[in-house]
Amino acid sequence: MLSLLLDLNEKSATIKASAIISKDGVVMAAALPEDMDEDSIGAMSAALYSVSSRSIEDLVGGVVDQIMIKGSHGYILIAHAGKEAVLTVITKTHEELDHIFLELQRTAEQLIPHI
Repeated sequence: MLSLLLDLNEKSATIKASAIISKDGVVMAAALPEDMDEDSIGAMSAALYSVSSRSIEDLVGGVVDQIMIKGSHGYILIAHAGKEAVLTVITKTHEELDHIFLELQRTAEQLIPHI
């Protein structure tokens, strides 16, 4: 799984980090810079997915496919990656966002058989 994350990070210069996280917040694999805390990313990703999933179910119906949070210095992107996991990507800036979303979805789909 780590090789998929490393490949994903190389697909765009704007990707700063990526991680596969169980829906209860355990980091299963991560390609992060040294200054990022793996446990914090796991906990926050799980919390964001949980709140978003509940919101979609209650307000719109269906299941969450992707979550995007835009900040002044980049994005947090989360994609459903099977029954038990999500794929989180953190970007440096918002350039090439369409390309990153496409690669995020492709990588999440490749993870499903492994999780």
